Order: sequence, then structure tokens, then C-alpha cells
Amino acid sequence: MKPLLRLAQAAWLAEIGVDLHWLDVRAPVTAPAPPAARPPAQCPDLDALADAVRACQQCGRHQQRLRAVPGAGQADRPFYLIVAEQPGIDDEVAGQPFQGDSGRLLQAMLAAVRLPHAESRFGTYVVKCRAPGGHEPDAAEIAACVPHLHREIALLQPRWILALGRVAAQAVLGGAVDLDAVRGTALRYRPESGDEIPVWVTHQPASLMVRSALKAEAWRDLAGLAQAVRESAAA
Repeated sequence: MKPLLRLAQAAWLAEIGVDLHWLDVRAPVTAPAPPAARPPAQCPDLDALADAVRACQQCGRHQQRLRAVPGAGQADRPFYLIVAEQPGIDDEVAGQPFQGDSGRLLQAMLAAVRLPHAESRFGTYVVKCRAPGGHEPDAAEIAACVPHLHREIALLQPRWILALGRVAAQAVLGGAVDLDAVRGTALRYRPESGDEIPVWVTHQPASLMVRSALKAEAWRDLAGLAQAVRESAAA
């Protein structure tokens, strides 16, 4: 039986609060059921981790999602791991991070500051499922999902981490942070094993789209990151 709604239509209806349980919103091609989720720490590679993300039911968001959004990008030790708060509608429909207007804005800003090695990056979210209405993840949702992020970092071993927004900064750095206090300066991610990774923090693209006054601050932050990367390469 053909679905009554495409995934994109279903996502927009869910965003405005329409109950979709009585509608058939299956994908046009029926995919096999994902394997049972395994703990992130037991995932030997990024493909296994992506499967674990798609099968995860550790918080209530799985009951309303169309699909989870694992990280994506260069998997072979990318120069940058870019971490933001949570997927938007375009990400959920595509199953890929940093889609739509916010993704295009981020791409344009990275190009504008001439970020070295900008093409070598992997994008991901702290919380892998979108919340209808886009409410900020609560502490329980973050705690349920952040082990996936930590495993991504361990598998990728990026040279730099760019954290977009307060939630991403807290997930990477650990503990509460004042976004304005940590923006635009070199910080450190301290893994359980291995070398520390430099972290840079700025505003998330979704915030820039609703508060255009923040764009100048984000541009300065990213220009500072570009300079820091060049200086570290010259050292």
C-alpha cells in the first residue's frame, strides 16, 4: 500500500502538532527493521554506531521521530568534528546533519572565513532525534544520547572540535558553560584515553537565523578559529 504522506510532509505536520498516528507515513520503499541498539561503547566503527543511533529508544523522542540522524561526513580522521544541538526538519527528512537553510548558512560562513581544511569535516548532533516544535533537549535526553557523541569522537579522533551553541559546548566540555564566556577561545576536550582535542565554540546556525545580530559574533569566532588553526600548523 502506498503511503498517504511523504516523509517531508509528515515532518511538517508533526512540527505544527498534528497527530500522525492514524496516517500511513511509511517510506515509499519499505526498509528492513534496524538491528537492536547496542551500547555506543560496544560499536566498533561508525557504521555500527549509526545503526545503534537509528535503533536507539533510550528517551521519549524515538516515539515521535520519523528517523534518527547519525553523524555524517569524512570518516577517516577528519580535521574538524562539528557538533550542534539537535536535528531540524530538513535533517530528519534527509537523514543527514546540517541540511536546509541552517546547513547552507554554516557552509557559507566556513567559506567566508577561509577555514583551513574546511572540506575535511564530520557533522553530528548531541541529540540525534528531532523534537516536534524544536524545544531544547532536556537533561535526560542529553544524558541518554551523549554517549553516542563521545563514541563518535573516540572513533573519529578529529584534530579540532567546533561546538555550535550552548548545549553542544556543554556536551563536549562537560558541565554547565556560559556560552559568551567560552566562545572564540581555544578549549580542550579531555577523552578517557588518548590525546586532548582543541575545542572552539560559537553560536549555532539556528540561532543566527532568528537573531541576525549574532552573525557578526559568529563570524568573528570562526575567523578566530581559522587563525588558531593556521598558528597551530605553523608552530
